[in-house]
Amino acid sequence: MPGAPSNPSLHKRFELPVDGEVYAEPLIAGGRIYVATENDTVYAFTTGGQLVWKRHLGSPVPGGDLPCGNIDPSGITGTPVIAGGRLFAVAFLHSGHKHVLFGLRLSDGTVAVHGRVDPPNRLAQQERGALLATHGRIYVPYGGLYGDCGTYHGYVISRTESGGSKISYKNPATEASIWAPAGMSTQSGTLLVSTGNGGAGSFGYQNSVIRLSRDLHRLAYWAPTNWASLSAGDVDEGSLAPLPVSHGRVFQIGKNGVGELLNHDLGGVGKEQFGGPVCGSEALGADAFRAPIAIVPCGGSLYALHIGAKGFHVAWQNSAGGSVPIIAGNSVFALTKDGTLNQFRFSDGHLLKSTTVGSGSTSFPPLAAAGKTLVAPSEGKVVVFSL
Repeated sequence: MPGAPSNPSLHKRFELPVDGEVYAEPLIAGGRIYVATENDTVYAFTTGGQLVWKRHLGSPVPGGDLPCGNIDPSGITGTPVIAGGRLFAVAFLHSGHKHVLFGLRLSDGTVAVHGRVDPPNRLAQQERGALLATHGRIYVPYGGLYGDCGTYHGYVISRTESGGSKISYKNPATEASIWAPAGMSTQSGTLLVSTGNGGAGSFGYQNSVIRLSRDLHRLAYWAPTNWASLSAGDVDEGSLAPLPVSHGRVFQIGKNGVGELLNHDLGGVGKEQFGGPVCGSEALGADAFRAPIAIVPCGGSLYALHIGAKGFHVAWQNSAGGSVPIIAGNSVFALTKDGTLNQFRFSDGHLLKSTTVGSGSTSFPPLAAAGKTLVAPSEGKVVVFSL
C-alpha cells in the first residue's frame, strides 16, 4: 500500500458512524477517507475523523423488491473508484429500480456526473464488484443475486468519465456472473474479468478468465477442462478476480480451491501454464500480490503462494484468516467475517496482532490502507487505525 511504514504497528484511533452497512471498500486519498453505504450515501472524512461532506444519492432498494438476494437494502455495494478529481459510485435506487453512476466532486461531494448504467433485467442483476477507472472510462461489472434467481448474465457496462458514450459487454452464457468483490483487473492496456457458473448448455465463457479490450470486445480467454461440472456443482471459477502476476501472467482461483497460473495469451480451454490445489475448500474474497508472493484467502485461511517461473508453491499458511488481505510494509492485514482484524508477518505468516473491530456484517469485509492510516468497516461504522 502506498506510503505505508516498513514496520506497521496497529493502534486503534477512533470510530466513524455511518448510515448503513458498508460492503464497498473504503477509499483513502488526499488526506481523506471516503465511505459508501448500502443506504446510497457517500461520506468524506479527514484522516483525523472530521466530516468534510456527506451526499445521499437516493433511497436504496428494499430486499423485498428483489426476487432473491442477501443484502437488504441494496444501495452502493461495489467499491467506488476515484478518477479525474471525482469519486465514481454506482447507486441502486428504489425509484425506478435503476443503477446510476454518480461522479461526485472530491472537493465538496456535489454531483458532476449522473448516468444510467443498467444491464437488462436489472432486478435480477447485482453490481457487486469494484468499479475500474482507466483511459478516461469507468467500467462497472454485474452478476446475479445470492440465490441465482431470474435470468441474468455477466455484464460490464462502461461510460466515459464525463458520463457519455455507454458501451457494454454481455457474456454469452446465461448466469456466468462477473461478481468477484475486487471486480476487474488491468494488464497490458486491457481488462481481465472472471466469470462464475453458467446455465446448462454449450460453452459460453462461463467459469472463465476473459481478456477484454477497452472498448469491451473479447480478445482471449481461459477455462478449465471441467467447466461444465463446475457449473453443475455451483463451483464458481470466478469467486475471485483475475490477479496479474510476474512476467505478464495471470493467477486465478475459485470455489474449488485450485490455483491456476495462466500465460498472457490465456490459451483457451485447459491451456493453463500450471495448476494445483491450494486448499480443500472455497477461495472467496480477493487476493493480493507483491512479487513473488500472492496472498490468497482459501478455506477460511490465508495462503502465501510463491509464484515462480514455471508454477507456484505454498510458502506459508495461517488459519486465523481473513477474506480480503492487503499488504502494507512488512505485514499482511485481513479482516474476518466475525470482525477480527489480523496482522501477519509477510515473510512467514506469523500472527503479529489480532484486534476486534466489531461484529462482522458482510461476506467479504474489505480493508483500506494508505500511508499511516488503515480503515476497517464494521456494522454501521468504520474503524480507523494508525500504522
